[in-house]
Amino acid sequence: MKYDFQTFHLRRGIEAIKWDSIGNQPDDVVPLSVADMELLSPPQIISALKETAEFGMWGYTWWGERYGKAVQHWMRTRHNWEIDPAWIVQTNGVVQGLYAAVRCFTQPGDNVLIQPPVYYPFRRSIELNGRKTIENPLKLVDGRYEIDFDDFAEKAKQAKMFILCNPHNPVGRVWTPEELRRMGDICLENNVLVVSDDIHFDLIMPGYKHTVYATLGEKYAQNCIMLTAPSKTFSLAALCVANAIIPNKELHQRFYDEVNVSGCYTYSIFGVRALEVGYTECADWVDELLQHIHSNYLYVKNYMAENFPQIKVFDLEGTYLCWFDCRCFGLDEKALEKKMVEEAKLYLDEGYLFGKEGAGFERINLACPRNVLEKSLARFGEAFAAYKQ
Repeated sequence: MKYDFQTFHLRRGIEAIKWDSIGNQPDDVVPLSVADMELLSPPQIISALKETAEFGMWGYTWWGERYGKAVQHWMRTRHNWEIDPAWIVQTNGVVQGLYAAVRCFTQPGDNVLIQPPVYYPFRRSIELNGRKTIENPLKLVDGRYEIDFDDFAEKAKQAKMFILCNPHNPVGRVWTPEELRRMGDICLENNVLVVSDDIHFDLIMPGYKHTVYATLGEKYAQNCIMLTAPSKTFSLAALCVANAIIPNKELHQRFYDEVNVSGCYTYSIFGVRALEVGYTECADWVDELLQHIHSNYLYVKNYMAENFPQIKVFDLEGTYLCWFDCRCFGLDEKALEKKMVEEAKLYLDEGYLFGKEGAGFERINLACPRNVLEKSLARFGEAFAAYKQ
């Protein structure tokens, strides 16, 4: 490979959230929980940020024509989506965008629809804002997650908004155009606004293709808020840069006003520069990153097949997050977590965090060097040796 996906830095003591949460651990114990990378960002971005730092003046920052053209270029070349930069509302992150959308387009007491097991800030953004969560749980059919469309149609009748996760975190599905269109039609029939979290949309595995919801057709584009960011793609979460892309002028203005009412209208010059460079110079780096993640996924899948064949490792279609089923061990979710942490020294995202449907499952972050993954799974094997078949 041209790029380096093996260099590793301990992030202990630099206020990295997932590292600080595990306390002092041996150097080979690496948290593979929170969805940021244990990999270096692209060298082009590192170089640009060094130059920005050395400039020595970092006043108030806003995005301009260069930024808009960079986003436009990336959406066109990577996602076959022709956008107008005027559709962009910049935010500090996709989660901020979720909270803003909930406040902007629903009223206290309104129902918002989600599809658990799903990224836990979805529920938080709804309930902390005084709205109500209604659920359309994904269903397992022959070892693959699918949408229960009959239930979706019933729940949409009660909802004001639907938060879509595409690709889906944590189960790794990349929804097909047919699935997206069917959900979209139901939402249109029931006047339900679609808010699509596409933060992992650049992280698509071989054999799969991501479809931006807004590209399904004009009627779908006019009824959606698209939330995107370069943070997962290039490991930029701490730089606080993301975009809501909203083709509908009225929805765009309302969302823009809500973001500004929140007082969030100043942005990091480092985030702006990182996005511009990532979206214009780093496509080949992303291509190699995907090869690395897919290789790590295959390593996990093969390891479990050889050592714990009773564990179901779900097909990874998108994201760098691998979902696997440990219910075969017969442990409740707290006992499973205790064994993971205290015996295996494995800090993953426990499945129950994503809803009751995730109890007994685990989510492991594959965006790490191979030797980190190998050591982590070796500890898993030792801790669960009694369960080997």
